[in-house]
This record gives sequence, C-alpha cells and structure tokens, in this order.
Amino acid sequence: MPTGGDQPTCPRCGAPVQRIVYAANETNYCATCQTGGKILADRMLSQLLNDDWPRTLDEWEERMG
Repeated sequence: MPTGGDQPTCPRCGAPVQRIVYAANETNYCATCQTGGKILADRMLSQLLNDDWPRTLDEWEERMG
C-alpha cells in the first residue's frame, strides 16, 4: 500500500482501499467488493469515535467530503 497522500483504489471496482490496524497486524480490503459496502472497525478508531464511526462506505464518503 503506498504511503503519502495517494489512497490506493481497488483494481476490480475502483473504490478506495480501506486499512485496519490492530496491534502489530494490518490488513487492506475493498469495502465494496469484500464486505458489501460495510466499513470494518479499526479497534482504536472505533473506540475513539464510538457512535460517530461510519457503518458503510457511503457514510464514510459523506463524512470525508
């Protein structure tokens, strides 16, 4: 996954690739292709944001701008 300002996109559908970090592990996935549009919770961020955590890719995109 590239670093910097460019967020990679899914080669299959073009949606942004999401990243989850948990302890020393991380995983990248396409919310559209792999989870039906559901954003998986990053433990640290979901605890911090609690009810403000976006549940779907559409909610995420609305909040991002």
